[in-house]
Amino acid sequence: MTHQKMHIKGFSFTKKSRAFAQIYASDCDQIYGDTYKIKDRNVEEIGNNVTLEFGQMDFGDEGTTKLVVYGRSPLEKNTIHLRFTDDEGESSQIIEFLHSKEYEKQVFELEKIKGRKKVSFIFLPGSKFDFGWFRFERKEG
Repeated sequence: MTHQKMHIKGFSFTKKSRAFAQIYASDCDQIYGDTYKIKDRNVEEIGNNVTLEFGQMDFGDEGTTKLVVYGRSPLEKNTIHLRFTDDEGESSQIIEFLHSKEYEKQVFELEKIKGRKKVSFIFLPGSKFDFGWFRFERKEG
């Protein structure tokens, strides 16, 4: 609080890109499927036919080729299908999260994703996954 007149100059606001932010699994726009539990900011005990959807992801013209996933799975490999949907259609990619007793980050290389997309993480029958968060990363350099 001030009782004097002030002039503040030289700053601006920039909209943060959701596509490159760290997003908690429980912050999904929609979740549906047979088996899952929301615990704090995580979605745990993900099993049969579960989909988490995240809309309004703008990867821009440069796009991304890297995804970081923070989670854990008792399986040797937990397959996660990624679906990218826009007005022109959809594309899919597959990642395999390797066994971990505790939550950990794993990094995945992707085929380039550009533009505005809805991103869906799809867990098929046989999945056993605890999902903490994810983050797409911009191309470095």
